[in-house]
Amino acid sequence: MTRGIERLVSGLRGFAGVRRLKLNKARPISLGSILEKQTRKRGDKVLILFEDRQLTYRQFNSAANRYAHFFRSQGLGRGDTVILMMDNRPEYLIIHAGLAKIGVVPALVNLHIRGRALVHACNAAAARAVVLGHECLSEYQRIASAVVLQQPGTVFVESEAQAQPLPENLVGLTPLLARQPDSNPVLLTPLTSKDTLEYCYTSGTTGWPKATEVLHHKWIQIGLGAGGFCMRATSRDVLYCCIPLYHNSGINMAWSITIMNGATLALRRKFSATGFWGDIRRYGATLFIYVGELCRYLYNQPERPDDCKHPLRCILGTGMRGDYWERFQRRFGIKHIIEVYGTTEGVGALTNTRGVPGMIGRLSSAGMRIGEIAVFDNEKEILVRHSNGFVKKCRPGETGMFLARINDISPFSGYRNSPEATADRIIRDVFRTGDCYFVSNDLMQLHDKDYISFVDRLGDSFRWKGELVSTNEVADILNHFGGFEDSNVYGVKVNGCEGRVGMVALTLREGTNMDWDRFAAYVTDSLPPYARPSFIRIRSEMDMTSSFKQCKYVLQKQGFDPGLIPDPLYFFDSEKKTYLPLTREGFLRIQAGQLRL
Repeated sequence: MTRGIERLVSGLRGFAGVRRLKLNKARPISLGSILEKQTRKRGDKVLILFEDRQLTYRQFNSAANRYAHFFRSQGLGRGDTVILMMDNRPEYLIIHAGLAKIGVVPALVNLHIRGRALVHACNAAAARAVVLGHECLSEYQRIASAVVLQQPGTVFVESEAQAQPLPENLVGLTPLLARQPDSNPVLLTPLTSKDTLEYCYTSGTTGWPKATEVLHHKWIQIGLGAGGFCMRATSRDVLYCCIPLYHNSGINMAWSITIMNGATLALRRKFSATGFWGDIRRYGATLFIYVGELCRYLYNQPERPDDCKHPLRCILGTGMRGDYWERFQRRFGIKHIIEVYGTTEGVGALTNTRGVPGMIGRLSSAGMRIGEIAVFDNEKEILVRHSNGFVKKCRPGETGMFLARINDISPFSGYRNSPEATADRIIRDVFRTGDCYFVSNDLMQLHDKDYISFVDRLGDSFRWKGELVSTNEVADILNHFGGFEDSNVYGVKVNGCEGRVGMVALTLREGTNMDWDRFAAYVTDSLPPYARPSFIRIRSEMDMTSSFKQCKYVLQKQGFDPGLIPDPLYFFDSEKKTYLPLTREGFLRIQAGQLRL
């Protein structure tokens, strides 16, 4: 195991002192200290490319220092939390780095959530302040009265150099920062790799969004492993990032790979399939962090004679479907595609460094055993055990649940202020006495040579359009509309699409006459696009087990085919913005990709 870590660490070539770093022990190294070292080494090199702006390492570090000094002047310090809500732009990363330098932990709230879910995410952070981008101001103001902040409880607004009048209870950051020094802050007790860097949000597969603790250790480890070891990133590379920075793939992959390897980050506010290759050529981007949906959107664009004419040499990410992997690679002339698997919780990182189509990685990597594929009973929703009580392992060709090994190298830091949810993800004495594993709730198939492929997501969540959707959260919001006894939310497969699209089985109250236009308006206003149920199934009775748990497995298997399902079915018409009856013709058009979901 030690040799494996040393191989990963050596991926950061030429970075003084890091080659010998043992990441499983606390060391005086952090995002801030690495940024400062890189600034001393390459201060005039461009770090950020954004629209028509350029920021060098020195300019970026100086700006981050002003934020660090400012927040320290506000009485914030090591271990305190600040909510950060902002679109993709340099200020997001500057504030993130400034807070990291003084040990203040930013809670990276998902900008797509709203209403009660947004209130829950904010309150789960137990934050002492909020930093809003001006673009998030109106959404936050809608729920501000329900957000509970600790003292001083100030809400700051970053205006992106725009003159904007603010309500009396909000504070503009621009004039306050101008008075701050740009020198590196000095702490009496230096931060270490075991200090908390940030809170990233995940559904945790059940319930409301949870704030997952991410350590500097994990951020450094990803930058070394994914960047230096897998992508062979160097200071000559430009990494293109159009994934939201509040995502693990954005802040903990794209950003860490950039800083750890002294590279340049080309940042875009939002992904654009039509603008993607223009950006790649404009910025000279050589690396890209993807999710499978983005690759599918690019592949579905009309072919162009210059599809292969770009500098992109390597892409790394999750969700590249095996059925179009090779065609995508040939069409766009990308030399290396590295599929990886990783949870926001930071446990069980898998890599397919050899580019085997359809595989997400191997159970062993760099001399370490990452986890196991355990036999799982889908009907009973339990792990299958031997007579001695230990869990059975799958054989090649079999499908089971991935259990990720928890240890000093791959720790599970847990969810902030949610000990019960943390405990639910840990299982002990699994394959032998004393071992400890993380419950991924992901079904995977085991192949020869320990390769594995992703099959499906178990539990109360599914992935759609690159986002993980909590069915419990969606159901809780739908139930507030009223008029039905039960809402059972789940995801169903659609031809040609990654993940699952949302569907809900509604059991109406007796005498209820649903107003589908009003319901559609409520859904549109209350849920982000990726979480809205695209299909509705009307059930006469609730689907419950004897222990009053909702049954989802059979409903998922039945899908949304009106030729097989006797219940009334509806679908969300994205053009008319309402729910309409789903006919056999409509079903076939959806499966053929002729109706957009």
